[in-house]
Amino acid sequence: MSTAPACASVGEALDMVRAGLGYLAAADAARLPAATQAQVLRELEQHDAMAAAARAWFLAAFTAGQGHSGDGDYSAVSWLIHRTGITRGAAVGHSAWAKRTATHPKMLAAGQVSESVGRVICLWTGKLPAEHRDAADEQLLAAFAGGLGLGDLAGLFAEMYVRARGDLPDQDPGREFADREVKLATTIGGAGVVHGDLTAECAAAVAAVLDALAAPAGKDDDRTKGQRYHDALAEAMRRLCFCVMLDSWTTSRQTGRKPSSERASMPV
Repeated sequence: MSTAPACASVGEALDMVRAGLGYLAAADAARLPAATQAQVLRELEQHDAMAAAARAWFLAAFTAGQGHSGDGDYSAVSWLIHRTGITRGAAVGHSAWAKRTATHPKMLAAGQVSESVGRVICLWTGKLPAEHRDAADEQLLAAFAGGLGLGDLAGLFAEMYVRARGDLPDQDPGREFADREVKLATTIGGAGVVHGDLTAECAAAVAAVLDALAAPAGKDDDRTKGQRYHDALAEAMRRLCFCVMLDSWTTSRQTGRKPSSERASMPV
């Protein structure tokens, strides 16, 4: 049975959405109890996820029918920029969700997770062979609904990734393990270049961390994917350095020994 509200038309549904959001935007939030504020915040995240799904399906149909050409725009992204008043970054993000209607239909049909979490899960499962994606999306959605956080989901996906690679022909785990390496070259100014050959487990873990930390910081975030991955790597290293220093400090308090000079000199 459908749980959608009874609307006579798309226009009526949009009027209901606008009226509801208008009421909330005009409400005196400061005068409401914390429980009500919390309820609104939780519900708005779910509504954002549903809005993202609805936008994706409509934009996918609009793009397939080349609706943008009717207004003289050369692409759906161009149309979104010129006709809806959003930034290029936001338009590209909307277009990416529209493309996921074909590759991640279960994610868009569910509306169970926030848009940000859904994006991360799609980035993960998009690395799997096509025949594994639906099942992976469904399993990760169920795990999230069961209370797992992104860190645990990353570990679960890493297992999925390794299993999926195990189904591929002519794989030699021993050769991959022997060929593993990471190289870091730095210039006189301190800039660096990283190159590596990673095992499947390491690659899945790195991808999970980068995807989790590389989400766009709002609609005005115009960084490229590569730039966001760079910043995600820097943030991951900063957090790791902090954890190392905290562990060193905790150990020194327990043993009465000073932290090693190597750990103590690490930047936070």
